[in-house]
Amino acid sequence: MALLCCAACSSNTPANDAADGGVVDSTPADLGPAPAAPWPEWVFHHWVWEDESTQQSATALVEGYRQRDIPVGAIIIDSPWETAYNTFDWDTTLFAEPQKMIDDFHSKGVRVLLWIVPAINIDALPLYTEAKDKNYFMHSNSGEAAVVKWWKGDGSLLDYFQPAAVSWWHGMMDKALAYGIDGWKCDGLDFSAWLAPVSPGKGGARVTRIEYSTAYYRDFFEYTRSKLGNDRVISARPVDTYGADVGRINPKAVPEAAFAPREINWAGWVGDQDATFAGLKAALLNMYYSAQLGYVIFGSDIGGYRNDQKTYPTKGRSKELLIRWAQLGALCPLMENGGSGEHRPWQFDEETTDIYRRFVKLHYALIPYLNEHAARAFAKGTSLMTFTAKPDYAYLLGPDIFVAPMTESGTSKDVTFPEGRWLYLFDKTKAYDGKTTAKLDVPLGEFPVFVREGSSIAKDLSVP
Repeated sequence: MALLCCAACSSNTPANDAADGGVVDSTPADLGPAPAAPWPEWVFHHWVWEDESTQQSATALVEGYRQRDIPVGAIIIDSPWETAYNTFDWDTTLFAEPQKMIDDFHSKGVRVLLWIVPAINIDALPLYTEAKDKNYFMHSNSGEAAVVKWWKGDGSLLDYFQPAAVSWWHGMMDKALAYGIDGWKCDGLDFSAWLAPVSPGKGGARVTRIEYSTAYYRDFFEYTRSKLGNDRVISARPVDTYGADVGRINPKAVPEAAFAPREINWAGWVGDQDATFAGLKAALLNMYYSAQLGYVIFGSDIGGYRNDQKTYPTKGRSKELLIRWAQLGALCPLMENGGSGEHRPWQFDEETTDIYRRFVKLHYALIPYLNEHAARAFAKGTSLMTFTAKPDYAYLLGPDIFVAPMTESGTSKDVTFPEGRWLYLFDKTKAYDGKTTAKLDVPLGEFPVFVREGSSIAKDLSVP
């Protein structure tokens, strides 16, 4: 997919970049009081979802985790949940009692987000015809409503620069907001705006892809919060390079791979990856560039979104990959698990479930630290994740946690430590000096995560 200029992101400088294979020195100073965080604390909770679900399967998914003492803070009801793309009407053959389902989740402290894109498909009749007749869609260069092909069919993008179109769209959004949802998973169809660049609402003027993206994400963010309160969020991509190392090719092109604006994307996920270690590294590449652009809270689909049915015909991914990706997810600001194929740890074995539970609880133990230092980073225009090396994707999580992800199968890991002295979280008697490299053996139940000697987190944090 073509990457177009991201003017809204171009002011974000690559402050978190490190030379490939290099090391960033980071010595914490007296930070003073943390600023107030603009996001709700629940964005740091454990999120779960399925690629396609029903009311019964979504309920069973959350209960499956809870019954195994694995906390769940949010569920995404992904596509399809509507009668068509995008009517905002529940498909009652899949979700017979959506209000009851949402109320039940809320009673358990579980937030609910709904999947959406900024388009209406041509088979969503008579809705599509109504919008087309009112000239509410973006146009192609030919002056006609542009029909774009996407992974859920053929449809047209809403003209966000036309007040009447937006008001009409809000009227449909209101049907979903009336259920008291907690936010939206805004998927990335906005990149198709390069095929539909002409806005009738702007008198036939062309708009850039990033102008369209910004309007799309801001509308869902701002309108939902205006109706339901400031504890609502959107989840959207920060950066997605579609597998290309754009920064190596052209560093100035990195902002062109950005989606939702930094200042409203407080629960980002970095896109759809394969269920392989190569997919895990592709997720880390997107995190690397997201950090460059100063995004603060983001993660990836644990285990990969896609599934490898050829190699793993029953589950779509290996036990080892799921565990290593879950461990990485626990050491990211956003920990979310979902996609196609099998993602439920208990469907692998008891060891997988035990390890998964342990790392979810570690993630929850980190929430006060994550929230504090995310607020600091947000105020400074930087990221909570500072990558210290590439291509092994080691990073600092805040000032006092250092993570060296397992990006290959096996237990051997070469780790180069940043400035400071670092204690292995799973055995704090093991200490490593900065600017040294050590070859470590990391059993499946552990992960290369280190805390800065002398820091409060080194004193207070332990593995559950």
